[in-house]
Amino acid sequence: MIEVTIQRLGLKIEALPDGLRRKLRRLVSDKLADYAYKTMKEKAPKRTGKLRKSIRKVRRGFEAYVFPTVPYAIYVEYGTRPHLIRPVRAQALRFETRTGKIVFTRLVRHPGTKPRPFIRETAEEVRRRLPVFWREVWSEPLEA
Repeated sequence: MIEVTIQRLGLKIEALPDGLRRKLRRLVSDKLADYAYKTMKEKAPKRTGKLRKSIRKVRRGFEAYVFPTVPYAIYVEYGTRPHLIRPVRAQALRFETRTGKIVFTRLVRHPGTKPRPFIRETAEEVRRRLPVFWREVWSEPLEA
């Protein structure tokens, strides 16, 4: 999940009427959420496409959340250490090698995986773009 806090950036938004202030915050939040959603989908690794398809955007008031829903996203983001894989509900593991050979074994020594920080990269990109979106919204004509 990405969390970005919108601050004033030198603008005196407290002086604006409540309705206009809420509208500005909503517009910035919407732009950031749309940008974060698009960026995270582009940055997410695509092996099967399941991780990219799992990315969701949820809005609640002025808050917007962009996050992957597959449980293994954290392991993609931070990588894994070398570890052992053992069967849980069977006596052996079964997998197919790249050459098509079927293998049965009771233990696999997984070498671990390198981090692919697509969530953190998205958050940083959104943080960098926040002033741009804020200026765009501030300069657009608003209906009250």
